[in-house]
Amino acid sequence: MTAALLMAAPLTLLAAADSSTDGAVPGQEAAEASKDLESVPEPIEQARVEQRQQDDYGAYLTDREGMSLYMFAMDEPGSGSHCEQSCAIAWPPYTSRQSPQAGEGVDADQLGTIEREDGTRQVTYAGWPLYYFSGDKEAGDALGQDVLHLDAPWYLVSPAGEKIEQGQRQSAPGEPDTGAED
Repeated sequence: MTAALLMAAPLTLLAAADSSTDGAVPGQEAAEASKDLESVPEPIEQARVEQRQQDDYGAYLTDREGMSLYMFAMDEPGSGSHCEQSCAIAWPPYTSRQSPQAGEGVDADQLGTIEREDGTRQVTYAGWPLYYFSGDKEAGDALGQDVLHLDAPWYLVSPAGEKIEQGQRQSAPGEPDTGAED
C-alpha cells in the first residue's frame, strides 16, 4: 500500500500543476493569467487605428505601434463588451479618452467607442469592441488569432470591419529583406 501511495503522489502533483493554468489562454504564461485586476492598462489620450498587411491574414487593424487588435465573437456589433474582469487581463480593451483617429486605409466612419462597466471608453470598429491580446509582445504578433477562450473565438479585424478567419496564430514575422546594403 505504501508503494501505491508513493506512486500516486507524483501523479497528484502533476494534476495539481496542470490545474494551475486553467485560466490561461494559449500563448499566455500562467503568471500573466493570474495578474491582479489592476493590470488592465489605462486609456490612452487618443487612440489611432492603423492597418497592417501580412500574407497569412491580408490587411488587419492595429494600434499606432502596430500591435494587433482583435474582436470577440461573443460580442455583438453596436453593443457592450462581454469581456470584463479577468477576461480583460488576457484581452485588454483598446481604450481612449478622446474619439479615436483613423490611419491610412482605415474608414473613420467605422470608428466609435462604447462605455465599459468601469467607465472607460473602448474603441470600436464597425461596432465591434477592439482588444489587444496579452500574449502579443511586439508589433506584428498575432498570437490571439482564432483562439477559443471564454466559449468563443477571437479574431483579427479587417479594414472592412469583418473578422479574419484565415491564417494561424503566429509571432511577428522577421523584418523583410529590402535588398539595401548597409
